[in-house]
Amino acid sequence: MNVLLDTCALLALAQGILPPRAAAALRNATEASVSVVSPWEVAIKSAAGKLRLCEPPKQWFDDLMTRYSLLELPLDSSLACAAAALPAIHRDPFDRILIALAKTHSLTLLTSDRTIAKYPNIKTLW
Repeated sequence: MNVLLDTCALLALAQGILPPRAAAALRNATEASVSVVSPWEVAIKSAAGKLRLCEPPKQWFDDLMTRYSLLELPLDSSLACAAAALPAIHRDPFDRILIALAKTHSLTLLTSDRTIAKYPNIKTLW
């Protein structure tokens, strides 16, 4: 199984509090990926004072990517359009990108967001 970590899963991983099922899926994954929107979301929250990091967001993200051998999935126009075409179940544009990525690449999405699981043909785990 290949997995995609959403932003909350990435934050939980960094804090060492990823739930056991999600941690096991990450350990056993052939490939573990992170969307380029996750560091963007983290940087926005950090700049707004809603999230405290021990280092600048870019360094924080790069360190996690290296430490856990994570792959960064880019955003392109096809993916952006796929996210926009999703049913209006979830309004968060970051989450819609993650849903489109998971569907496009047949990834299991590690997330605590229960709304995401309402999308058809999406696998989530937490």
